[in-house]
Amino acid sequence: MRTTTKFRQLLKENGIIQAPGAYDCLTAKLIQQAGFPAVYMTGAGTSVAQLGYPDLALASMTEMVQNAATITEVLDVPLIADADTGYGGVLNVRRTVRQYERAGVAAIHIE
Repeated sequence: MRTTTKFRQLLKENGIIQAPGAYDCLTAKLIQQAGFPAVYMTGAGTSVAQLGYPDLALASMTEMVQNAATITEVLDVPLIADADTGYGGVLNVRRTVRQYERAGVAAIHIE
């Protein structure tokens, strides 16, 4: 079953979806192995762990999507990703959504 379908099923259930934050494949796998139904790719964690930058919107959309794509390759549970501010205006947000979809991300949040 696709992780997007799994995520939709989780949304239909009563209760809170617990999705601890991961910043790479290892932390994502550990979260999955601990039995959580979903994983959240943290923007701050990704920025610091992958690039050495503070969480000040310095990581590009391309860098964040690449990290998400790498993480989705090792997961069987849905990945929810931080999409920062959408990385620009309306057209950029549309592109951001499509890139995260192609990366296999089940959901994003935009600040």
